[in-house]
Amino acid sequence: MKPSQFLNHFIVRNLLGLTGLLLAHYLSDLYAIGERPGFARLSPYLYLVLLYGWIVFHNRILFERQFLQGRKAVYFGWLFLLMTLGSFNLNFILLTQFNISRSLPYLVNFWVYTVTGLGVYVTYRFLGARQKDAGQPVLVPPVARVETDYFSCMVEGDRQMIPHADIHYIESLENYLKVITKSKTYVTRLTMKEAEERLPKRQFVRISRSNIVNTMHVDRMETDTIWIGPKEFPIGKVYKRYVADQFRGVRGDGSYS
Repeated sequence: MKPSQFLNHFIVRNLLGLTGLLLAHYLSDLYAIGERPGFARLSPYLYLVLLYGWIVFHNRILFERQFLQGRKAVYFGWLFLLMTLGSFNLNFILLTQFNISRSLPYLVNFWVYTVTGLGVYVTYRFLGARQKDAGQPVLVPPVARVETDYFSCMVEGDRQMIPHADIHYIESLENYLKVITKSKTYVTRLTMKEAEERLPKRQFVRISRSNIVNTMHVDRMETDTIWIGPKEFPIGKVYKRYVADQFRGVRGDGSYS
């Protein structure tokens, strides 16, 4: 395993993050730790470990498997419930075990750490997906033919076989994709790069970092924009020449020469 792959492993990455958090707190706590009696010396560090575990659970379970899968109401419901219960439990422990009646700073830290952890996680995922998709696709001209193959993907644990001809376009949600057909929208955990590799390149065209369109369903095209029905798709700057080459054979009636 390469060093970069080792450092990017989920467990290693989070152990390094937790170690850095504890070390930073220890350096700021160096002169005060000796003044606290008994268990109170270690309690802030235990709090940070539990808080870090909550942040990982929130990002990997709640945010990834609920919010990014399109179940936003479920996500916000669970988030509000768990954050409220966590706040009450934290306030109770501070009051009964440590005789701390002014718990507001700790509760604010609890909420701020959660939001900050989510921000760091989303930024990391966005930069990772952007780096994967940095390469421009190979130029292959489209053809006007109906594909009989299927786009295979996992949706909520079930294997879905979506006919290529049914797919109108694909939209990126970082490491997830929305596969839009006429009758249904599928959300699957794939990158745009992986989707490009699975789709026939002569039928599906990458027009931006966020969208792949099915040439069979394109109704109109201009220099900077493509339409599929009423839906408007801007063409990314780095993809303009590629898209123009792909659609060079389209005649006015929408067929291909």
